[in-house]
Amino acid sequence: MEYTEFYFIRHGQTADNLKGILQGHRDTDLDEVGLRQAEALAERLRGIEVDGIFTSDLRRTSQTAAAIGKVLAQEPVPMKELREWHLGELEGKCWTELKEQYPEIVDCFNVEMDDIAVPGGESHEVFENRIFQCLEKLGREWCGKRIILVTHGGVMRAVFKHIVGPVAAGNILPISSNASYSNAVRYADGRWRLRCWNDVAHISNVCDSKVF
Repeated sequence: MEYTEFYFIRHGQTADNLKGILQGHRDTDLDEVGLRQAEALAERLRGIEVDGIFTSDLRRTSQTAAAIGKVLAQEPVPMKELREWHLGELEGKCWTELKEQYPEIVDCFNVEMDDIAVPGGESHEVFENRIFQCLEKLGREWCGKRIILVTHGGVMRAVFKHIVGPVAAGNILPISSNASYSNAVRYADGRWRLRCWNDVAHISNVCDSKVF
């Protein structure tokens, strides 16, 4: 049976990652470490034949995708659908502050929860549905191909949930590190299989960031 092979990439480190600031749709750049992480990741992927590279249109992901595209001789295609969860009034604030003011929303980044409304942003349900629909659309349109998606930490959690299904209440969702890659396939009948998650061997000699 034919399948679509996905490589899921989280962007490299930003200054906001180090400061513990929630980014969401904030259009931040990679810092110096993040740029080196992106280059190391691109080298790790060198030699892999891919049919397309798709990236969130925010700068930190576009910069990561550009490093990969240069090595693989592919022009990344920007997609708004791959943006991070839009967190409205929470964006630009420190995680320590947010844990006190919006504990239920912050918990959505770590555990499986019911739908959560976000002031000035997307509800958790709307965000996840955006990601799920994007994955299924690309899976159908690129059946028989291998593609790379460059995106964000919150999106990676949604990807994991879509592939393996909801986790038991209270269980911790797996974290995706900066400049990590994960690999999965989607079969033509809509079934998914996860091959690896959060591979960071390529940045073992590059200082990496906090998980946020």
